[in-house]
Amino acid sequence: MIMKQTRRLIAAFAFLTMSLTSCDDKPISVEQLPAAAQTYLKENYADSKILIAKKDYEGFSATYEVKLDNGLELTFDSEGVLTDVDD
Repeated sequence: MIMKQTRRLIAAFAFLTMSLTSCDDKPISVEQLPAAAQTYLKENYADSKILIAKKDYEGFSATYEVKLDNGLELTFDSEGVLTDVDD
C-alpha cells in the first residue's frame, strides 16, 4: 500500500513539474495582457500594430512578450510593468 501511494505521489510530482516547465511562450490575445501593459501599449505605441503577444512562464511567475510591426519586442512582468525593450 505504501508503494502504491509513493508511486502516485511521484507521478503527481512529475506531472506538476512537466506542466510548469512545458508552457513556455504561449500565444495570447492582447486582451489577456495585464491591464498596465495594455495601457502602456496604447499610450506609447498607438500607431504600431501588435504582431504577437506571448505569455512565458518562469516557475510560478509569468512574463509577457509583445512583438510590434515596427520591429520592437517589449517584455512586461506579471504586473504589466515594462522590463525590457529590444529592437
